Amino acid sequence: MSAPFAGRAALVTGAASGIGRATAALLAARGAMVLGTDLKAAEGLFPHDVTQEAQWEAAVAECVRRFGRLDILVHCAGTAQSGPIAELSLETFRAQAQVHVEAAFVGARLAVAQMRAQGRPARGAIVFVGSIAGLKPVMQTTAYGTAKAALIHLARTLGVELGRKGDLVRVNAVCPGGTRTPMTEAAFPPEYWDDPANFAHLPLKAFCTPEDIAEAIAFLASEEAEFVTAQALVVDGGWLVGSRP
Repeated sequence: MSAPFAGRAALVTGAASGIGRATAALLAARGAMVLGTDLKAAEGLFPHDVTQEAQWEAAVAECVRRFGRLDILVHCAGTAQSGPIAELSLETFRAQAQVHVEAAFVGARLAVAQMRAQGRPARGAIVFVGSIAGLKPVMQTTAYGTAKAALIHLARTLGVELGRKGDLVRVNAVCPGGTRTPMTEAAFPPEYWDDPANFAHLPLKAFCTPEDIAEAIAFLASEEAEFVTAQALVVDGGWLVGSRP
């Protein structure tokens, strides 16, 4: 396999499982030096609570200590707390904003500072994992979808801002549809993901895999996407535009 990311250092949050794990593995397979981080203790991962600014500082510092630089930031860490708005607590609503939006803001700010320290114009790629729930209403995901909508807007705004500042740091979001991960498996009955009828309304009639999303993230982080910034790339089997709610 070619090594398009050779010599580039990546920090991937949420790397213990799901999309984060698949992304860290794919970037490493394509030559990147990868620091995977996660709240959960796991072998080979850097401990990282993305809601804590000091731990973001430690993660970026560790990436630079190990590899001498930071070129790619992928923010995959997240939680999905669902329920009707009338039953949600303010604490739950805030928790979604903290892990998805505030964490992305802090991580991007520190990543851009490091990329600028490596040379001007700054160069690099930042990818946030959004969701189609941030682009359309999905029932029972008010807090989650609102946080993802803000995350997508943050990616677009930062992409424009950095370009206008003269930086060559691209910022984009990937917006998965239904993706089978440990997090989403916990939200549905065990048999849900194995029943094709649950996905018959999708144009491609199947759920996404973490590897599907990892490929999209790798593209946005690559030189092949050097003219792509401030975008939300939807990877959902056609759900957003071609199926019932």
